[in-house]
Amino acid sequence: MKKILISLLSVFTVLIFISCGSKPAPEKTEPEAPKVEDSTENSKENLSEYERLMDEIKNARKAAVEAGAEENASNQLKFIDDMMNALDKDDPDFSNKAKDIVGKYNLLANYSNAVALKKEIDENDFAGYAKSNYDNGVEYLEKVEAAFKSSGLNDKKTETYAKEAYSNLNTVILVAYKKLAKEERVLAIDAKKKADSVKVGVARKSEYKETVETLQKGDSLYSMQSPKKALECYSKAKDSFNSLYADVSAKRAAAQAAIDAAKKRVEESQKFAEEADMKAPITDENVDGIESDDAVLLEEDKYAAPEESEVKIPDTIDDAEGGE
Repeated sequence: MKKILISLLSVFTVLIFISCGSKPAPEKTEPEAPKVEDSTENSKENLSEYERLMDEIKNARKAAVEAGAEENASNQLKFIDDMMNALDKDDPDFSNKAKDIVGKYNLLANYSNAVALKKEIDENDFAGYAKSNYDNGVEYLEKVEAAFKSSGLNDKKTETYAKEAYSNLNTVILVAYKKLAKEERVLAIDAKKKADSVKVGVARKSEYKETVETLQKGDSLYSMQSPKKALECYSKAKDSFNSLYADVSAKRAAAQAAIDAAKKRVEESQKFAEEADMKAPITDENVDGIESDDAVLLEEDKYAAPEESEVKIPDTIDDAEGGE
């Protein structure tokens, strides 16, 4: 009996140890996917105020130089450069000073662009296309130049004068080139119609397609307020259509001349045959080497309708309001 009790006690003790020693299996957790962030956006967000403003200054100066500030306002450019070089990162008023420098560089960009526009207007006699805008632009331009001689760049009104000078003179350019582009487009459309009349789309398919695309590109540029570039496309398309028309017309004329000559030879042969037939009539019986009247000598050619090769383009183009 003792042995049985001892055995039972041993088994019970083992079971207790097993139950106490075992631990519940840990729950499996899926690892979180790493967050991918836009490095470009982060780099912009992480820029300090100092770095952001210095970038603005750098871009504004670049725009001024590209506009011609080194030639048109070299003294003013040097003055602003000196202000930029004197900037102190730790200056409590750094932000306001940096923004002031950006505004001054923008002033030089607008002024230099206005000077270039006035030169283009005068050289091409465009002033009449938008006379009041031209007069206003010239007046504001003179105010900027007067400010350069008196108050320098410290008067905020000068920045406004430069903006107005550029805006008004740019309007003159837009109005002028829009009118010229529309006139050139009419000529390009007329040239296309002539090209279509001799089936250039069939005879010179690739060149025709390329020229049509140039004309369509002009329309796109015109709608995007780029009439000067549109004018260039219309001129190119007009010249190309006229060239294709002349080339295809010449070849068609040569081909027609050859056909007319062949017809003449056939008529002469027919006349000779008629005279011969009168002397020695041919019977209804088939003669070796001579086909019957209804014989099919060649398979009939099947051409696609030539009018399907023509690309339809509207005669006119919508025009946005602009000008004075």
